[in-house]
Amino acid sequence: MAAAQFAVGTDVDANLATCVRMLDEAAAAGAELVVLPEFCNHLSVYDSADHCRAMAVPLDGGWLGALARRVAHHRMYAALAVTVPRAGGRVTVTSVLIGPDGEITATADKQMLMGNERAYLSAGERPAAVADTAFGPVGLYACMDGVTFETPRALAVSGARLLCNSLNSFARDEASLHVPVRAAENGVWVAAANKVGSLLPDGRAADFAEALGVPAEALEGAGESQIVDPDGTVVVKAPPTGEAVVVADIDLSHCRPQRLAGRRPLIYGPLAGPDTAIPATADIASVTVACVPGAQRDPELISDALQPPELIGEAFSAGARLVVLPELTPVPDGIPAGVLVVTTAERDGQHVGQVWTAGGLVHEQAQIHRCDRHPDVTRLGEGISLYRTPFGDMAVIVGDDHRHPETIRLAAVFGAHLVAVCWQPEHRWECDLALVERAAENRVSLAACAPPGPLAATMLLDPPADSLWNPRRSSPFDGTINTPVCMRAAPDDGLLVGTLHPARAANREVSKDTDLVGGRSLAAAAVLSQPDPANWQR
Repeated sequence: MAAAQFAVGTDVDANLATCVRMLDEAAAAGAELVVLPEFCNHLSVYDSADHCRAMAVPLDGGWLGALARRVAHHRMYAALAVTVPRAGGRVTVTSVLIGPDGEITATADKQMLMGNERAYLSAGERPAAVADTAFGPVGLYACMDGVTFETPRALAVSGARLLCNSLNSFARDEASLHVPVRAAENGVWVAAANKVGSLLPDGRAADFAEALGVPAEALEGAGESQIVDPDGTVVVKAPPTGEAVVVADIDLSHCRPQRLAGRRPLIYGPLAGPDTAIPATADIASVTVACVPGAQRDPELISDALQPPELIGEAFSAGARLVVLPELTPVPDGIPAGVLVVTTAERDGQHVGQVWTAGGLVHEQAQIHRCDRHPDVTRLGEGISLYRTPFGDMAVIVGDDHRHPETIRLAAVFGAHLVAVCWQPEHRWECDLALVERAAENRVSLAACAPPGPLAATMLLDPPADSLWNPRRSSPFDGTINTPVCMRAAPDDGLLVGTLHPARAANREVSKDTDLVGGRSLAAAAVLSQPDPANWQR
């Protein structure tokens, strides 16, 4: 299969010619399925609602018809996203899959619109269906729908084994984070095609740059179209600039559907509901946090002079108000007043996260998904609860609950500022992609602590100080949508201390009128909250 990247402009006919030419290049490279970018028919900026509708291409019209004939000529499949006129004057961003017979075999309306797209375009109202192809089941989505997990996961849960993502993005973290994480967390292949060149009509870059608070030269497609395997490994990737077609052989039988096993759909119901709590104002905007991976270390393996109790004491001495320990670490003696300590314990058939203070145990959170590391756990929790702290509402995540993106999303929907994770990941994608994305897509601070090891799984993650749409930036634009600020302990470090800013969780707008949590796709979340007894355990 192939992913093609290229530039488009405001001339719809010229854009069609470019799409046809890129189909020809992909076919010449041997591709049997090619993914093209989003907004292939016209740039995403319009002068008016009438202009937007005039530039849209009907599903049964000449523009897509000409493209379909070229697809049929090559006896291939093609996935792309265009704007489509709908009844009632609406225009949607619609992903289209064209089959080798030249027929449209599937469509999917974009669920989450980004920034200025909301001016004249309408979001999709129904979740996308999975398309059957000669290669296996395929799901379609576009750009912002992959910046949060609901739409790609709903497609994977519905049986898709290849996800085709059409992008129109200038953000570098699409390629480094938001694209590959959807492959890894769902155990599926992902093929993503992005734009290059200007994403704005001539003469409009300066206005957008001023509103966003970014350099005008940053408003070009970020390229890096890619194909990602089910472990999150990028098999092939295009450069960040210039037209390109990247091609790879993929085998859908190599997917890992076990990544979806153990889901608890009945617990995910609040994700599909209309209610979303806005994080309350906290007494303290920032907090010193210490993660103590060495607290669980075997004393015989410690190469330095510090033993586990001393490491925890050092965390207290560093002024930490929150101390996070690896799972099943005993509660330390002498917790100072005003300090919270997070660890876990097994008892009565449950594995529970615990929050301790100088006065004793103040909060518990039971593991809610089964975990191979804790086979004796016979009773699972029935939801996520928060603990009120001076620096915001905190969730505690234990076992392998982090592998299910629904878990931390529940915490965010309930208004969490901060998430403490006591874990022991097995795969690099959990550290490099999954947990980073949990902080990003939910705009929460996150403190994760694991025993020392090669994965460097102990980390502190913070939402960036600035949203994408911010003309009064506190620091220069770094080229990303919402990549968290990250501190990670080295594999042999026994202590990680840093400052987190949970108050930033109150600003969930990644761009203008684009709320990462409150704007989630309720239609996709509804799919995730529907139990399927044939495939999932409750």
